[in-house]
Amino acid sequence: MSQRARLVFGRWLVSALLAVASGSAAGASFDFLYIEANEGNASGGHAALRFGDRVYHFQHVEPGLLRLYRDDFAAFRFAYADQQNRTLHGHRIEVADAYYQALQETFDSRLAQQNRELSVLRELQEDADLSRDLYDSEQVPQLRLRALGYFLEEYRAAPIPAAGEGGDSPELATLRTMALQKYGADFLAQKRRTLWQELSTLAPDDSAQASASVPPAGSLTFAQHYKNRLLNLAALDLLLAGKSPRADALLTLSGAHYRLSEAQQTALRRYRDQTRADLLRLLNSERPDWGYPLLVGMARLHALQQSLAGGYLTVLDRRAADADPYAPAVDLPAALQYSRQLLGAANAQLAAAQALDERGYATIEHGANAVFALERAEREQQAAALPRFSNTPDKSAPADWPRPPLPAATAEAYRTGAAARLADYRQQLFERYAYHLVQRNCVTEIFRLLNATAAAQASATVDASDLATLSEQALGAYLDSEFPHPIPFAAFDRVGERYRTVASYQLPAYRDRQIRERYRTAPDWWVDLQESNSLTSSLYRWQGSDAAFVFFTQDAVWPRPLQGGFNLAAAALETGFGLLSWPWDAGQHVAKGIKGWAVSLPELMFFNIRKGSFPQLLPGNSSRKNEQSN
Repeated sequence: MSQRARLVFGRWLVSALLAVASGSAAGASFDFLYIEANEGNASGGHAALRFGDRVYHFQHVEPGLLRLYRDDFAAFRFAYADQQNRTLHGHRIEVADAYYQALQETFDSRLAQQNRELSVLRELQEDADLSRDLYDSEQVPQLRLRALGYFLEEYRAAPIPAAGEGGDSPELATLRTMALQKYGADFLAQKRRTLWQELSTLAPDDSAQASASVPPAGSLTFAQHYKNRLLNLAALDLLLAGKSPRADALLTLSGAHYRLSEAQQTALRRYRDQTRADLLRLLNSERPDWGYPLLVGMARLHALQQSLAGGYLTVLDRRAADADPYAPAVDLPAALQYSRQLLGAANAQLAAAQALDERGYATIEHGANAVFALERAEREQQAAALPRFSNTPDKSAPADWPRPPLPAATAEAYRTGAAARLADYRQQLFERYAYHLVQRNCVTEIFRLLNATAAAQASATVDASDLATLSEQALGAYLDSEFPHPIPFAAFDRVGERYRTVASYQLPAYRDRQIRERYRTAPDWWVDLQESNSLTSSLYRWQGSDAAFVFFTQDAVWPRPLQGGFNLAAAALETGFGLLSWPWDAGQHVAKGIKGWAVSLPELMFFNIRKGSFPQLLPGNSSRKNEQSN
């Protein structure tokens, strides 16, 4: 190994050891993370807090809000350091035990609060959409219903169940027979008649039709009442028809190593029987939204029976076709990071003495989806762009709905009130969470919560308004959102200088790690020459989200302006090509050319933003097997 390689390896080893220590050492400490910039929405860098295996960070989401996320650290590192090719830096901050616990509670509370508030926003949006569609459309509009897509491509509600294909699911036939035996021969038919009558006559609450106030917590909007009844009706029709789930809505893991043992099949059989009993109770429950769990349960009954009949695990497809912008994000890389281990641990429950429950089966279902997607991506190059998961089985489908016979005045009052409630609640969220490049971003919100937690920890003898003093006691210093603290790299430097920092570390980006590996097998000069540009690189392959460029300018400082000039020329060429291709690509190449100009101009002043990205990387990729886990 050359002298340079030994020095590089030594620095990497120290960084890795510090990172291991930061994730495993006991005591009251957390990490302030800085993630270097890259092109696109990462041009300003990023900041986060790490508590062991959990990472909290704020991101700008539509429609212009700053949202808190909580991720597994291994998945966070994979997304940022590997796929986005961005080096992670960390400062380890030592704090008192009480402050450490309070800080985690502060972030968890903020996360739960935002999830609730964005859920309300989604419900108010649905209510406003339904109010507009109620009489404005000449044709009957369609509503998308959760889990309906496991059985149908489209549902049309009618006073009498439509005759069609059905009767091909023995599991649903058994469930239907058990329901009739338990509750009476006319139970299901009478339940459907009642549902249709409620659906046909449902009207908005008179007291809330024109009110601009947001409904109190726990109350349902008119749209929720309507969609619940429509989904209940659809679920009941499918039970009456005994229709099997669609074949493309199920996933089966094949291969000898996935074959179910006798003990596992016994556990699945017991869970199937328990699911039947749960669904029977659900059919006679008073909850207003029983249609969704009934649909999921019926689809799972069929999947369980298929698992038992075939000897291989079959589960519901959890891939999300259209991600809900207000729902907590569940990126597939997070599931894939430990997908095989997750599925193995979950499958172990099948052979354990403890009975399988809903949570255990959901874990198995989620793990099986992750493994299926990973193996498909490894087999098929075009499938390497990994999908997203829904938190719960959520394969939706459209449903035609009968318009309730509302008087024109009632419909207009409902429409006005729904629009006002939505606008008012949006304004409330913007006042609390509106994103601003400098005044409210991923760094300022971290500092606000750090200081707010210190104030909340003040005793009765301390003035809780003195944030500076309280933060100095808790963290070693007081940092606010004043310039230059909103800039991620500046904030990271200030944290290292002024907070009670006991260790610092660096987790290199994917390309840097791979170059260091290449130093072990090829001359340094050759590796540097070959990997200095995108044309001859053996590691980087241009992909659609990156603007065209020639040189990687983060590798050396002094040649950067010259290399940046070549990158500007590449951006100009892509812009020119985009002008010619505009009729075919709707200006995509022009947009990337402009982005290329934006990230290349700083290179003329010795500043680097662009580093290239590797979005097609998969967790567990062979090139990463020998890396040390942190």
